[in-house]
Amino acid sequence: MPVSQHSSIAKEGMPLLIAAIFGALLLQVFYGGITWPSWLLVLALGWLLRDPQRSTPASPLGIVAPVDGKVIAIENTKDPYLSRDSLKISILMPLYGTFTLRSVTEGNIIQHWMDETIPRGSGHTHAVWLQTDEEDDVVLALHPGRFLGRIACYLSTGDRVGQGRRCGYIPLGAQLDVYLPADCPAKVSVGDKVWGGESILAQFIHRTPS
Repeated sequence: MPVSQHSSIAKEGMPLLIAAIFGALLLQVFYGGITWPSWLLVLALGWLLRDPQRSTPASPLGIVAPVDGKVIAIENTKDPYLSRDSLKISILMPLYGTFTLRSVTEGNIIQHWMDETIPRGSGHTHAVWLQTDEEDDVVLALHPGRFLGRIACYLSTGDRVGQGRRCGYIPLGAQLDVYLPADCPAKVSVGDKVWGGESILAQFIHRTPS
């Protein structure tokens, strides 16, 4: 499903914004100047539904942030999806931020986990396994979204995605856990703010055979 990389308003929010504009126009026609709060709502929605273009750094081994948010945890743990030791970086999206989901690296989608296939106790609702051409494995695991709980993901098994490419939308945000190879050095700290498609979370390590 092709999605514009250059839209200033998220495609997913356009119907809501158009409805708000139409409603504000109707109120303006019937009630005149006293309807200014409806136009404030339109402006607020336009800001909330923004989808700015991002400039992904030229870093083939870099793992970029999938969303805007705050790093709330960095830990060495077991990846519940690939049963391996891993570095997990957790990001909490702000309620007022942009809600676009982006690919952390270039590669192919190997597998999805949803509903009954999600490992018990993980707290996730959706997970995606992405593998680079060098066979580095990354798993993006999403916790339930706020209020709506709906997450639009445009990645299908077998798809190829580019680093920083728009690949989904999480209305009102959620928490994401990024599972990386255990030897990846983190480039962020707990408490750091990150920007989807731009900030480098960590880096793959490729050792040259001796």
